[in-house]
Order: sequence, then structure tokens, then C-alpha cells
Amino acid sequence: MSSLPDYIYHLSYIGIFLWFAFIEQVTPVPEEVALITVGYTSMHTKLEPVVCGVIAIAGLLTADNLIFYLSLKSNKLVEKLTGKVNKHLADKIKMNFQKNAVKTLIVMALLPKLRFLSPVISAASGISWKLFLFINSLVTVFYVTVYMLIGIFFQKQLNAVLHELALWQHIIFVAIILTIAIFLIVKIKKIKEAS
Repeated sequence: MSSLPDYIYHLSYIGIFLWFAFIEQVTPVPEEVALITVGYTSMHTKLEPVVCGVIAIAGLLTADNLIFYLSLKSNKLVEKLTGKVNKHLADKIKMNFQKNAVKTLIVMALLPKLRFLSPVISAASGISWKLFLFINSLVTVFYVTVYMLIGIFFQKQLNAVLHELALWQHIIFVAIILTIAIFLIVKIKKIKEAS
């Protein structure tokens, strides 16, 4: 029979996938922050950081490929999503796609804010799905790895600081206990001397 922690453990992996595949696409939380948080949190729990990373990559690739596919099928979606982007910037990106699709896709997939639009603009620029999948997959693996490592590094550094503080916490605790003990001993001596 499974226990509640086992269910939470397994649901956490499902939650990571759902977050990056669907929920993250409609929330204002930057995916960089979410990836750093996953890296940090995985070090505090029983979750495996590598498994969390693989699941985050799967979620992001699912979302990117779904957006790419929908962008091929719906000009309204492309117009709605690219309508929020400066027209000059969108035209410049499309022109760069025609000059060097691979380089432009790599840069777009690495830049915050533009990463979300890379599948839309890639599809609108006529990039093949296979090329998009290959380049986007490589960049996404790099991207997720870097941000999760930042979260893991932050957690380890924070643990080191807290460990140092824990030593001071023990020293302060011992000092307070000694102060109370000395105070009580002095008080008891004064009481004995007074009687």
C-alpha cells in the first residue's frame, strides 16, 4: 500500500510536466524563475534533479511543438501572439530567419520573452518542423540545464550559509544557557548567604 508521501512524490513529477507544458504558458511567472525554483526545490525533497530536468524539458518541448503546430494551422493565433510584439522587431526576426534560420532560432530560444514566440515565428517563417524540433530540443536541454543548475547552486550556497549560522546558533544557545546558569548560581549563593 502506498503512503501519502509516495503519491505527492509521483504527483510532483506530473505537476512539473503540467506546469511547463500548459500552465506556464498562460501565467506571468517567467519560466527561468520556474526552472530555478525546480532546481532549488529538487535539492530539498526526494525528487531527483535529473528526472525533474528531463520532465521540464519534455513539458517545454510539448508546449513549443504544440504552439508550432497550432501556428501552422491558424493565422489568427499567429496574429494574436505576434500582435503583442513590436512590428519592426517581428519583421527583423523574420528577415533573420530567412538569412540564417538556425542561428536565429538558437538566439530566440535562449532569450527570455522571445522564447515563447520562437515556435510561432518559426512556423510563420516557413521553418520545417524537423529543423525546429532538432534545434529547439538542443537549445531547450541547454537552457533547462543552466537554469536548474543555478537553482541547485543557490540551494547549496544557502545551505552552506545556514550551516555556518547553525554553528553560531549553537554557540549563542550555549552562551545563553551558561549566562542563565551563572545567574542562577550567583542568585542561589546570594540566597544562601542571606539565610
